[in-house]
Amino acid sequence: MYLAILIGVLSSALPYVLSEPAGTVAVTNRTFDYVVVGGGTAGLVVAARLNEDPHVTVAVIEAGIHYVDEPLVDTPEMFGQAIGNPKFDWNFVTAPQRGLNNGVVQYPRGKMLGGSSGLNFMAWDRASVKEYDAWQELGAEGWNWKSLLPYLKKVETVSPPTSSQLFPGATEIPETTFDEFRGRSGPLQASYNVFYTNITTPYVETVNRMGIPTNSDPYSGNGTDIYNTQLSVDRSNGKRSYSANTYYRDDQDKPNLTVFLATQATKLNFASNGATGHLRAKSVNVVAVNVTGTNGIISARKEVILAAGSIQTPQLLELSGVGNKTVLESVGIKTLIDLPGVGENLQDHTLLVQDFQVHDDVFTYDELRNNATYLAEQETEYAANGTGIFASISFALAFPAAKSVVSADVLASMRDKAAALLASPGLSELTKAQYKLQAEWLVADDVASLEYIMFPTGGETAISPTLGSAYITIWMGTMHPFGRGSVHINSSSPFAQPVIDPQYLGNDVDVQLALESAKFVRKITETEPLASYVVGPHEPPANLSSDEDWVDYIKTFLGTIYHPMGTAAMLPRDIGGECQFSYSSREKVYGTTNLRVVDASVIPMLLGNHPQASIYAVAERAADIIKGHI
Repeated sequence: MYLAILIGVLSSALPYVLSEPAGTVAVTNRTFDYVVVGGGTAGLVVAARLNEDPHVTVAVIEAGIHYVDEPLVDTPEMFGQAIGNPKFDWNFVTAPQRGLNNGVVQYPRGKMLGGSSGLNFMAWDRASVKEYDAWQELGAEGWNWKSLLPYLKKVETVSPPTSSQLFPGATEIPETTFDEFRGRSGPLQASYNVFYTNITTPYVETVNRMGIPTNSDPYSGNGTDIYNTQLSVDRSNGKRSYSANTYYRDDQDKPNLTVFLATQATKLNFASNGATGHLRAKSVNVVAVNVTGTNGIISARKEVILAAGSIQTPQLLELSGVGNKTVLESVGIKTLIDLPGVGENLQDHTLLVQDFQVHDDVFTYDELRNNATYLAEQETEYAANGTGIFASISFALAFPAAKSVVSADVLASMRDKAAALLASPGLSELTKAQYKLQAEWLVADDVASLEYIMFPTGGETAISPTLGSAYITIWMGTMHPFGRGSVHINSSSPFAQPVIDPQYLGNDVDVQLALESAKFVRKITETEPLASYVVGPHEPPANLSSDEDWVDYIKTFLGTIYHPMGTAAMLPRDIGGECQFSYSSREKVYGTTNLRVVDASVIPMLLGNHPQASIYAVAERAADIIKGHI
């Protein structure tokens, strides 16, 4: 109910759209130096950096529109409420998952200017050094922690915490090391939460007691354990900070930038380059969304840059004749470049949600549902000042190593299962190399295998909360699953959803880790001091106890944290890569002279954290490579 009320309070007018009048031939049949396909997290970064040169013209093609003063996008406390809404979300679903009893999983992707940076949960964190260095180990020359750190800093402006923004064991960022690891003048605002409930301290203390310490310096190359995670929230107004209201907002009036909104790219067009035998991406076919029969062509003098994300980048490549020849021929598309790596190597974080009833004297966000007076007060405060509970996301995030959660005996068993996976026939060279790293990370101290997110609220599971009661919800995620999936077209129509097959729980290692992690969540709530605040499990019910019952529950309710990566990996072609950005190589998508990919799909191996800061940094570094600065 408070969702509808808040929208009414915050919206003095309907969201307005800043848009090139897409859909007319006069607008869409145009030529630019650079054409960026996808105005999302990465695409707007690249566009902004390219148009710093006033003599360069840049076009951005975006199927969504630009929402300004839209509560479902801007308001931190309303995170997740735009998911499933076709105004903001592509509303993809997976193929039936064998490991989930043939169930399907909702697979949201942002459909708006800003893409999934306008849909995500605003966590602003980093992975560990080993995870970034793994990119170079796998073959992404020049991509590692040291080379990416300047761009992780370039993206952000960090607001150090006040004393009221800390929780146990957390400290302010040391001034002596701040400039070594953090940014002071980037477009994205990285801030700390402004509102914590009285369940946060006992939760953190309990997790500490169970072997997961508080990391007081998580942004310097070790992103494990529990810490005071920052948010991409601008504290000057209490709103989400994302690519559309930072990179784009600052550049929207530049005459050399044109953004085509409500305009969907449907195909890349190529011309032969006789001198090299490679193809040149010359233009992009587009169609105006919701305007029947209105098509156009946007041409590129220099380069086409695909930034459509881990799902739609491989989809558009395949629709354009670039991909696995077998896949293309199955839907009647002529193969221009036989590139089997397109759409393969899909990796994603998994998710299982549990909630627990707490005693009535525990303050949680359920107060917004239970207390109309408090709801009205907080609505008024946020509308007036951008402060209060609606300016917050009161979660506590932990990223433990597996050895902090899983017993030594079980961990040894999991390593044996990982070794059996590695010996499986038919694995690609890339998958073999990744599995070797993951087996090492299972016993590492400085790589997160799991994630726990505590939200002080109910209503996140399949069982609705009781009015008047209070809850906490704990999300459990696996950070480096061994499942390797794919994204492929099964139709020549650009409007047909691709087949998304993440292969959730498709192997014994992932099942075992999910089981141990799910049971650990229950143990957290049964351990003091948190146990004194908890009445008991709400969902799943308390009588769920045997491993067999847990596995059945997990396979029924497992979902995703919405972090797909790797489907256009920037790796050598002979191990399954699709493109390469490197110091020594100016290669683009293999077989082309001027087609780039810049989005989460190029990241060759999943990171053990929420990836938005890393995706921004990848885009910043890629822009420098395109401009010849590296």
